[in-house]
Amino acid sequence: MNTNLENDQPKTAVYLLLLAAQVIGAGFVIRTALPAFRQIVLNPGDQLTYDPQEDFSAIGALLVMQAAYWYRLLRISIPFQGSSVILNHLLLFLARLSFIFGGTLFSVVFFRHLPELDPGIDILLIARRGLVLVGTLFALFCLTLELERLGHAIGSHRQQ
Repeated sequence: MNTNLENDQPKTAVYLLLLAAQVIGAGFVIRTALPAFRQIVLNPGDQLTYDPQEDFSAIGALLVMQAAYWYRLLRISIPFQGSSVILNHLLLFLARLSFIFGGTLFSVVFFRHLPELDPGIDILLIARRGLVLVGTLFALFCLTLELERLGHAIGSHRQQ
């Protein structure tokens, strides 16, 4: 019996579970943020409606994403090594898409929306949402790094 293979299977399963938590969390955050993003693009300067449930669920998803990322980074090594050029490129592409979405979100909010805000806005609400936005951008950055690490590990034997 190959005990190394048996010992690696639980680590692989945990790695995949942690990666899935990050990807699903990012998908959830993006899906829930799209209506607000659209409103900001179409009506810069208008204060978004406040939905505490939306903020709570976004914060929950961000916490799950961060817990999965940091646990994986500190405790579980990437179990995949190989030379799959196609999978390498696909993972690096997904990483760039995550980064592009975060960069677009940052640009629209900070360069288009904030300068247009009226003086009578709710400062505390803006501050809370700003913290959620920064958390979202950081979580997307961490996911980008994770996908890049995996992509490089999978394509490590065929880099030119």
